[in-house]
Amino acid sequence: MTKYFIAVTAVLLIGQAAFGATLYDFESGTQGWTYQDYTDSQAITAAAQSGTQAKSGSYSLMGTTHLVPGDVNYSKGELLVTRTQADKLDLNGLTTSVSVYGPTGAAGTNPSSPNGWQMFFKDVNYKAWYGPWTNMVENSWTTLSSTIGTTTPAFVDSGFDPTQIVTLGVKIGTGGSSTGTYDGAVYVDDYTVVPEPASMLLLGSGLIGILGFARKKRA
Repeated sequence: MTKYFIAVTAVLLIGQAAFGATLYDFESGTQGWTYQDYTDSQAITAAAQSGTQAKSGSYSLMGTTHLVPGDVNYSKGELLVTRTQADKLDLNGLTTSVSVYGPTGAAGTNPSSPNGWQMFFKDVNYKAWYGPWTNMVENSWTTLSSTIGTTTPAFVDSGFDPTQIVTLGVKIGTGGSSTGTYDGAVYVDDYTVVPEPASMLLLGSGLIGILGFARKKRA
């Protein structure tokens, strides 16, 4: 009986590793997410749960946005969550993804230089890592994805520690020659972390070892 219980447990754990963990789905509210209020990052002025758009489920996180090209205060903004140090994350080598949505007008009025998105992370010392820029596609969910340690960042602070992450977020910014102010909403949903294949193999091999031990002991 013991080996069958362990076998079922192994299958369940490997399945969870393969599909990853959704940290934030906004079905129960904002889940601690808010908007950045730094002087130079004020393009998002409020954060709330919304049923207007959803990548999955019924709700997403909505950011009320006032995005102004060329404005030192309003040319970028951020939605983010800051976890306690007790809940810090080791994301080194793990793939994180998040879905983002911009309605009509959110990409700006210059198709050759649209507004866009970046994922970002901050460690316990608030040293930051910002991922690659992704152009916004209006009226469509776009999935941003980064693997710290593999993905080349657009910016990273010296001494950034990917094993002690406390802040996760999404940045919206204007394109280099973007035109047109956007007043409206943007949406974020399904913030997920997936182990790298190496981690999955280690988990699987460990469980296989346990299974082998259980069989041997029974024999």
